Amino acid sequence: MKKIAVLGSTGSIGTQTLDIIARHPNDLKVVSLVAYSNNIKLNQQARDFNPRFKALISECGTDCLTEAVKDCDLAVVATRGICAIECVLYCLDNNIDVALANKETLVCAGKIICDKLKYSKSKLIPIDSEHFAISQCLLGRTDKSSISKLLLTASGGPFWNTDKSAMRSITAKQALKHPNWNMGQKITVDSATMMNKALEVIEAKWLFDISPDKIQIVVHRQSIVHSMVEFDDGSVIAQMSNPDMRIPIQTSLLGKSGVRVTPNIDFKNLLTLTFEECDFDKFPCAELGYKIFCYSPLAATVMNAANDVCVDKFLSDKLLFDNFYNIIISTVEHFASKTADLEVNVTNIKLYEQLSREYAIKLIDGAQC
Repeated sequence: MKKIAVLGSTGSIGTQTLDIIARHPNDLKVVSLVAYSNNIKLNQQARDFNPRFKALISECGTDCLTEAVKDCDLAVVATRGICAIECVLYCLDNNIDVALANKETLVCAGKIICDKLKYSKSKLIPIDSEHFAISQCLLGRTDKSSISKLLLTASGGPFWNTDKSAMRSITAKQALKHPNWNMGQKITVDSATMMNKALEVIEAKWLFDISPDKIQIVVHRQSIVHSMVEFDDGSVIAQMSNPDMRIPIQTSLLGKSGVRVTPNIDFKNLLTLTFEECDFDKFPCAELGYKIFCYSPLAATVMNAANDVCVDKFLSDKLLFDNFYNIIISTVEHFASKTADLEVNVTNIKLYEQLSREYAIKLIDGAQC
């Protein structure tokens, strides 16, 4: 029986994780549940799964995350923001496997995490559909030097075919209607701006120890191919399924395929699968995943914090959709010299995450954009 801690249990990934656990009562047991502030939903989950520990981050602070994983075999990290970095490091120090659905942990602390992994017995398992797909494509492949390119697929979000001139008038309600995926608000907005691809490029660099110039974003509107790997011999391996996050979640929990969670792909009536080059002119946020490596290592933290502020402001109708990139890059450039010689450690990540948030808020409020 594998003991599971679910961090971010009331969000989209957290609730789907609990759905998978409920389908495998003889293999998986919930020992801890942590949510940010949704006490009503957390209490219902506690009644359903009877964990030894439950907590709200909003009441107990982030220390509850580390407390939650102390008696588990695997921690599902589905929290928002950088709050789980120290908890993930604790897991890696204590032979606890991590199923990671939180982008910020690797975006901001990728070097720290990967340095720790070199000496840890823990596994870091990506739940993100794109990185899970790449890991599946690489099964049985031990020679990373044969990898020519990682191809991260992107749905293009709801505005791929929207004229650039109309981007300014896009509303939060429109942005939250993703054509293929059912996700939380933050990641849905990131998909609409394609900022999620910038974050995924950075994640892929750390997860697969590969240079960003070997990572390519490919727009695939149908969301059937979840990512691909091209090898030096010219062959390409793709991972395909209907868009359902329960597939990577289930595999990360069990270490293998489990019960069917989504219908088979209907190859008999399958529509044409299409692939397009990413339009960085219309979606400049996507290109930040490459540009950010031209700045200091802490620049990814600055970028991530500024984007987080932009999402919140956009959702509250205080930022226009086409102003994300300007706010983010202005914040990155403001802190470029200040972070140039600083070490990437938890203290500096926390400090510049906060400073960047404050600066981005001032930019938006001052410009009324």
